[in-house]
Amino acid sequence: ITYTGRHWNYFGDRQSLLAKLAITYEDGETEYVVTSPATWKFFDNGPVVYGSFFQGEVYDARREKAVEGWSTAAYDDSAWKAACEVPLEGNISLESGEANPRVDDYSQYNLTGQLCEPVRQVKELTAQSVEEIRPGVYVYDMGQNMAGVPCIKLEGCKPGQHVYLRFAEVKYPALPAYAGHEGMIMLENIRGAMAQDIYIARGGSETITPRFTLHGYRFIEITGIDRPLPLEAVKGTVLSSVGKLASYYETSNPKVNRLWENIIWSSYANLLSIPTDCPQRNERMGWAGDISVFSRTSTYLTRGPQFLRNYLRAMRDVQRADGRFADVAPIGGGFGGMLWGSAGITIPWECYLQYRDIALLEEHYPAMKNYTQYLVDKCVNKETGIFDQGPAWPGNLGDWLAPENLKNDATLLWDAYFIYDLDIMRQVAGILGHKDDSVRYAGLRDERVSFFNRTYIDPATGKTRFAGQDKLVDTQTSYLLPLAFGIVPDYMRSKVAGCLVNTIQRANTSDDGKQCPPYSLMTGFIGTAWISRVLSDCGYKDVAYRLLQQTSYPSWLYSVEQGATTIWERLNSYTHTDGFGGNNQMNSFNHYSFGSVGAWMYNCSLGIQPDTLNPGFKHFFLKPEFDPTGAMKYARGYYDSMYGRIASGWEVTPGSVKYMFHVPANTSATVCLPAEGFGRVAMNSLSLKEGKDYIIEDGILKMELDQGRYSIEMFRK
Repeated sequence: ITYTGRHWNYFGDRQSLLAKLAITYEDGETEYVVTSPATWKFFDNGPVVYGSFFQGEVYDARREKAVEGWSTAAYDDSAWKAACEVPLEGNISLESGEANPRVDDYSQYNLTGQLCEPVRQVKELTAQSVEEIRPGVYVYDMGQNMAGVPCIKLEGCKPGQHVYLRFAEVKYPALPAYAGHEGMIMLENIRGAMAQDIYIARGGSETITPRFTLHGYRFIEITGIDRPLPLEAVKGTVLSSVGKLASYYETSNPKVNRLWENIIWSSYANLLSIPTDCPQRNERMGWAGDISVFSRTSTYLTRGPQFLRNYLRAMRDVQRADGRFADVAPIGGGFGGMLWGSAGITIPWECYLQYRDIALLEEHYPAMKNYTQYLVDKCVNKETGIFDQGPAWPGNLGDWLAPENLKNDATLLWDAYFIYDLDIMRQVAGILGHKDDSVRYAGLRDERVSFFNRTYIDPATGKTRFAGQDKLVDTQTSYLLPLAFGIVPDYMRSKVAGCLVNTIQRANTSDDGKQCPPYSLMTGFIGTAWISRVLSDCGYKDVAYRLLQQTSYPSWLYSVEQGATTIWERLNSYTHTDGFGGNNQMNSFNHYSFGSVGAWMYNCSLGIQPDTLNPGFKHFFLKPEFDPTGAMKYARGYYDSMYGRIASGWEVTPGSVKYMFHVPANTSATVCLPAEGFGRVAMNSLSLKEGKDYIIEDGILKMELDQGRYSIEMFRK
């Protein structure tokens, strides 16, 4: 599924074009021009010598004159050649396999228009510093990890002079393990991708602007120039499918603010035509599990569901005949396991909650139904009842990159997600009017819930245990999933939640033997998406806030303190003391998965939550959670829903808590505020009366409000 020396050009080694141009004249007449060898010519000696997504671009500026004015009627095309048809035979790879599916079968080919926004320039960065690491080797720091292409102005180069650009996310630190390489760019983690641009100068004033490649980088190494370029001559064009953001989040904690910015920058870099895992190495693939855990956050960051709808179409395109979703889309294949494949169920549900996109559910429902049946038929052991993907699904990433992933019982995680899938299917079938399906999925869910509680939860202690073994699991993720998916019965919920909190408040030992202090984040891609929300929902808001603001390894802010400007693939991708920790190759510094905490920032810290019974934010909840630890003094932000901006912000003062919010036109909101310890309540400077203006239930102040801007202040007793 990645580019290497053995795996490349699966879709052909010949450049070709299929096009239909519609020309509408002033009189309304339309003329169609289609590609045809009889009427089209081509020229293969232009300035773009080579262009590759992974390898970079070779550009010979001396050839620009040959194509100058090519789009005008006066252009001399005598050097151009007659076009020819490029057949599939002899040009398309015949390779096949689980990780590299056949690409020579076009029997299902369906040419359609693009659903989502195109990739565009969204920002431009200017180099912040330059260092001559070795004679003639200049390394520029853009100050921010990004995905895009350089824009570099040259002056005074000689015709034919070669300028070389190499790109990296990090440099080798001054540590003994990297002796002799200090300050040089670290390219081991881009693996088989050369990621190098070569520019051959024409002389005079010129600009390097590659068009047929993409790089993930913070640092640019430039060689082949006589002297360093001024900083203002070295710019970076940031490319993304994310144009204007749909939300904002800010707090009194600058490190948390940097974390939010890192989430944003990793979204720019990886929501790029498809939701990729990383933008820099020889991968850049649409791993389903990554976007599954990040989908809720992404629906707050971006506008509209079309980007995710486009990805779901790709998932259907590579869905197997037996119903199994691939772990990677497009292309197919992968080795993530059902936690990855279940993105085909979870993503459309998140789109429905956020946008009330029933049409998306309708077009995707048959694929969801086929996948669910695959899980029922192929993954449930008929003798033991245990959900075991086994040989039906090669590979299992589990709670990928969790410090304690090896301690988990994989079948517990699979079964929990299977139950979550069934619960979503129950609701989707009901929404679409498939009553029989809804009843069936509800029954299957109930059966699996009973089996799960009998098998994986000790009724006396509430601790998780291995299936069929007298051995405890007792990891954070093993508690998070059953709590998040409503699997734990109400009478056991507080006991299981207490076990979860115990795993957070105690010291832990990671799989590689490292000692992790209390309040460490021991979860991976899967568990991290749920940990903060589960803590909030179970009444442990103080633990959620302390976990968010923890700075020791492993934690979200650990990478911030190490200088991260994007979300890392690993919680310890780099440290000031251990460098890359031996993970030089399997190490991305731009992966959004651990940024899934962004959903909690909007849902709980700001309190902006959809109404699952009335999705799309026609009606919604405002349930802000003030930091009980007192470490965070304020939080504010907004989400631009389809109905307009929903603003929410709170500030803690010595004598009161102020809550400011906005309900957009043609919507309504249920406001829920923690009321314990407070007395008088005022809204827009007018005192409110309990029972008339609001009610208090279980320590929560509740009121229903229509459109408007509001300011509520609750005074301490």
